[in-house]
Amino acid sequence: MRKKTSMKHFLVALALVATFSVAHADLTMPKKPTFYDRMGQGLANVILAPAELFDSTYMLTQSDGPTVGTSKGFVQGTSRMIMDMGIGIAEIVTSPFGVDGIKQAAYDSGDVNAYPPADLYDNWY
Repeated sequence: MRKKTSMKHFLVALALVATFSVAHADLTMPKKPTFYDRMGQGLANVILAPAELFDSTYMLTQSDGPTVGTSKGFVQGTSRMIMDMGIGIAEIVTSPFGVDGIKQAAYDSGDVNAYPPADLYDNWY
């Protein structure tokens, strides 16, 4: 009877170790975009930019009515389409020249954070 209990404890401990060994958070900064990431993002911006005309018109028609959707939606969609195409062309042109893009993601400051973060020092076990 004693062996069953110790075997049960061993299996529970093994399951916990297996679970905690693979379930950890990656608190480092995300990877920088590569040439292929930037080229793909630029092509997607250029190819899908005309969809902003229909999307803005549809969303404003649903929320504010057909008059606002047709007038303001067309103007808003056109400006968003031009901005997306401009960013897309800039991404395509500058993609071969290094990984520092024209427009960095909001979360990417380029700094490498300490591990663990400062707010976890008191709670770090």
